[in-house]
Amino acid sequence: MGSFSGKHVLVLGLGLHGGAVGNITWLASQGARITVSDTKSREQLETSIQKLSNIPGIEYLFGSQDEISLDGVDMILRNPAVPRKAVILQKAREKNIPVVMDSNIFFDQVGRKRIIGITGSKGKTTTSHAIYHILKSIISETIAVGVDGVSPLGTLTLLSSAPIVFELSSWRLEALQEVHASPHIAICTSIYQDHLNTYNSYEDYIQAKKQIIADQTENDIAILNYDDEIIRTWEQDVRGELYWYSLKPLPSNLRGIWIDNDSVCGNVIPAKAGIQESTTWMPDQVGHNNTSKTSAKICKVSDIPHTSPHELRNKLPAILLAVLFGASPETIQQTVRSIPQLQHRMQLVRELNGVQYINDTTATMPDATIAALTTMQEKPLILILGGSDKALEFTSLAHAISEHKNLKHLIWLPGTATLRMQQAIRSHTSAQMHDIATMQEAVILAQKLAQAGDAVILSPGATSFGLFLHEFDRGDAFISTVEQLR
Repeated sequence: MGSFSGKHVLVLGLGLHGGAVGNITWLASQGARITVSDTKSREQLETSIQKLSNIPGIEYLFGSQDEISLDGVDMILRNPAVPRKAVILQKAREKNIPVVMDSNIFFDQVGRKRIIGITGSKGKTTTSHAIYHILKSIISETIAVGVDGVSPLGTLTLLSSAPIVFELSSWRLEALQEVHASPHIAICTSIYQDHLNTYNSYEDYIQAKKQIIADQTENDIAILNYDDEIIRTWEQDVRGELYWYSLKPLPSNLRGIWIDNDSVCGNVIPAKAGIQESTTWMPDQVGHNNTSKTSAKICKVSDIPHTSPHELRNKLPAILLAVLFGASPETIQQTVRSIPQLQHRMQLVRELNGVQYINDTTATMPDATIAALTTMQEKPLILILGGSDKALEFTSLAHAISEHKNLKHLIWLPGTATLRMQQAIRSHTSAQMHDIATMQEAVILAQKLAQAGDAVILSPGATSFGLFLHEFDRGDAFISTVEQLR
C-alpha cells in the first residue's frame, strides 16, 4: 500500500470500542492527514474524541455520510460497522478511491506468516482469548489483536517476531478477500445465520467466512470444527495441513483433537525439536515436515474452565495449537486451568435469594440463545430477550423454546426484531410474556417473578442497537441493575 505520509485518509466510523482510536493514532504517526466521519453525534462519541485530543489537525464530520465530499481524499478506512453498500463507499469506488480496512493494512504491514486468524459466527472471541492465553505462556511476546476493541494498527509499534492472534469478523475477512490474503494458521469455530441484513444471502455470508482458508497455501495450517456440518464441507478446499477438533472422538483417519469421556485426546503432529518452549516462533516449522505423531491424552476435561459444551469446544483449538507449538503436557495442563472466564458469555453475575442471574448478552443471534437454552435445559428459567433486527429467522428458536419445559417467563426488550420474534414464538410456548421498556424494568420484573431455584438469563437472540450502544453496553446495564437488587 506504500507510504501514508501526506495522504488524506477519510476514516468512516469512530465508535466507542477503541479500535478506531488505535487505527487513527497509527495513521497519524505515519504522517497521514485524517478526517473522521461517524453517523453518531459528537456528544455520543466524546469519550473516543478525547482519546485523540493530542493529535492535531483531525477534522470531524457527524451525521449522514451520504453527501460527504471526497475531493482530495486519497483513501477511505472503513470501520467494520459501516455497511458494505453505503452510498459513500459506492461513490468512492466510482472515483477509484481505495477503500480499505484495518485488517488488510495489518496483513500488508506484518505479512501473513506470523498470523493466527480466528473466525466464526459465535465462539471466536472465546477461542481467541484461550489461544492468546496459552501461547503467551509458551512465547511471552505473543499478542492479540481485533479482540475486545484492540486495534490491529495500534499494535504495530509493539510487534516482535512472536505469533499474532487475530480475531477476524466477516467484515475484516471481506477486506482480505480483496487482496487475496489468508492467515498462516486459520481457525473457524462455527457457521450460523448472521448479519443477513448486510449480505445478499446466507451463502454470501458463508463465503466471507471461508476467506479464512481461501488463500492459504500448502505450507499453511487449518484448524476446523468437525461438529459443524457446514465447516466440515470445507475439507476439499484446504490446501495445507488440516486438523479437526470435536466434542466426540474423530474418525481414525483424521488428525486433530477431541473429547473422550473426561479426557482431551489428540492425534497431532508436534513441532520440530528446538521449538519446544521456545521464545522465538519459527512458523515454517510448526506442524510441518515431521513424520512422527502423538496419539494420547493431553489433559482432563475437568482441567478446562467452562460453563457449557460449546465453550469447552471453543477452547480445544488453543490446546491443539499448544501441542503444535511443542508445549509439554505439564505446561498445557497448568495453563488451561488458568484460562480466564470472559464477561458477557454465560456469566454468572450473582446469586440472590436462591436465584441465579446470568449475563449472556453476546447471544446476538437465535442460535446463540438456543445454545444457552440447551445448556440450561433442566433449570427453571426466566429469559430476557429481544432487540434489533438482522433479517434472521426465528423458527429454530421457537422450537428450542417449545422444547424447554421449564421456561416460565419471557421478558421482551424493545427493538425492531422483537415483534417478529414474538410472532414466531408465541404459539410455541406456555411461558408468560411480558413487554418492558428498559433493562432496569426487565431485571426488577424478573426478580419479582423468580422463585428460589430459578435462573434469570439475559440471552437476547438479537443485536442491541437502539436501546443500547452495543451488546456490551447491554450486558453492563444488566450487571449494574442486578448488583443493585436487594
